[in-house]
Amino acid sequence: MLITFYLIKRLTKEPVQDQQETKKNESHFLSFFARLLSIEKEDSKKLKIPLLIILFGIIFRLTLFPTINTTSPDVSRYLWEGKILYHGYNPFILSPDDTQLAKFHNDLYDKVTYKDMPAIYPPVAQGAFVLAYLISGEALTGLKVIYLAFDLLIIFMILKLLYIKKIDLNNIILYAWMPLILLEYFVNTHLDLVGIFFMISFIFLMEKNKVIGASVFFTLAFLTKMYPIILLPLIFKKAGVRKSLYFLLIFLFLSLVIYIPFIYKDTSVFSSLSTYLQKWQFNSSVYYLLKYQLGNEQLARLLCSGGFIISVGIISFFYKDFLKASYTIFICLIIFSTTLYPWYLGWIASLNPFYNFYSVTSLLFSVNFSNFTPLGTVWKEYLFVLLIQYVPFYGLLIYDLWIIRRKKREELNVIKYS
Repeated sequence: MLITFYLIKRLTKEPVQDQQETKKNESHFLSFFARLLSIEKEDSKKLKIPLLIILFGIIFRLTLFPTINTTSPDVSRYLWEGKILYHGYNPFILSPDDTQLAKFHNDLYDKVTYKDMPAIYPPVAQGAFVLAYLISGEALTGLKVIYLAFDLLIIFMILKLLYIKKIDLNNIILYAWMPLILLEYFVNTHLDLVGIFFMISFIFLMEKNKVIGASVFFTLAFLTKMYPIILLPLIFKKAGVRKSLYFLLIFLFLSLVIYIPFIYKDTSVFSSLSTYLQKWQFNSSVYYLLKYQLGNEQLARLLCSGGFIISVGIISFFYKDFLKASYTIFICLIIFSTTLYPWYLGWIASLNPFYNFYSVTSLLFSVNFSNFTPLGTVWKEYLFVLLIQYVPFYGLLIYDLWIIRRKKREELNVIKYS
């Protein structure tokens, strides 16, 4: 009876009243998210389109839950390490083919690559693997649930940063609808989203000058995947000597405490990481040219490392904006990297909504051409794939830098004649 009365009331209500109620509900809805994002009430209407973008972004991600990985087998390693860690074995010490783990060998084990190498992924990553195993065993669902949660948190933090930097909130589309994010993290099921959230939170707190909290999130990002270590030199100028010391002490203390359970019996936990840094190479640009011009891989690797270190040093000394400096360092990493798998670009994709460099956006789309290599019958890099990626990237990077220079000149002219 009550339900019938309610339906009649709804159906007979005047259209004007309906519109007024809809607007009122919409206002409450936007106000709620504005408070959640620490956005001023008068700016809440700016959230209308971004929230619609995010809604569709969530739908895109959910539709990919039934898919399986296509161009990378890395997720099998994640599930394997989560499984053996859950059963009390140290993945940093025991490689998958170790005889102690023979009782766990099954179809999952058959899919694991580099069976003679122990784990590379740091302890926080291992924690995500164990949690995924607890949720869904050897299925991909657990990881995708974790990734969706962290991806929503990333979007949340990007919106907060866009607002405090006074950048159009609609730019969230550059991350929420980016095909690379969907393919690499919800199809190929790579880990990076967990670390990206911690990195974005670290940058946000540094922008707010909350150095102690930033040090915790920086450590968690580093202990998920170690890429954020490249941002460490930026801390000293932003935080000053005393706060930088606190930052480093917290970073070192937390890193040691979290690693202790894995290293207390054996300190060789970094053996696989060392192998990766010394030997891995794929989809590079400058390194590729140097390697073939010089005919010496180690010298090319050394020159790229030197170029990157010098670039980071210059940026860390001269920068004025912490977020922009972080973005620039990731661009330098692209330039000098010896290994650039598509999912590595998720880190800079989370920063791209703030600056939207044509060069970076171009590479975020074209990098998936590198999947010709894993899809082929033989592991082989193709020159045409590198050209498709890097000719537009470097051409547009020059254009991006020209635009920045032109804007600076215009600003100087305004100041000069005002």
